[in-house]
Amino acid sequence: MSLAETTFSSVIHNNEVSAEIVKWGNNNGFPLYKAKLYNKMDGYVGFSPDNYYIIATRLPPIPGGWKVVVESYEGEERVIPLNVNAAGEVNRFILKMMDEYKKEGLRMELADKPYNSYGTILLDLKVYGHPVLLNAFEDFIENMR
Repeated sequence: MSLAETTFSSVIHNNEVSAEIVKWGNNNGFPLYKAKLYNKMDGYVGFSPDNYYIIATRLPPIPGGWKVVVESYEGEERVIPLNVNAAGEVNRFILKMMDEYKKEGLRMELADKPYNSYGTILLDLKVYGHPVLLNAFEDFIENMR
């Protein structure tokens, strides 16, 4: 469901549209921290954990520019087990990427106690957000195993 729409001028280039999405969203009641190109969605997208995203897609050469739409979405919650060391600590690189994905629009909550699963020490991470963003984060975690 569309919550708001606007257009950006054709003078805004590809490398500037992400910053414009964030600036426009923050000025119009749809706050975001970050937006970037998502090929799966055919545009530049900024996600919010508050069940909306802003997407900018290129308009035809005439009139040119960008169509910008704020859409609501039904968020998902997933539990992702993270590998931890013997002290129950998560890898620093994974923690850094968790912070980046929070900026991109995921809400995360790390469990307090690690557990042993078939000889591997794990810690559950509860993640909430848009399915596209969740899939990207899960792929990152899977590639870190």
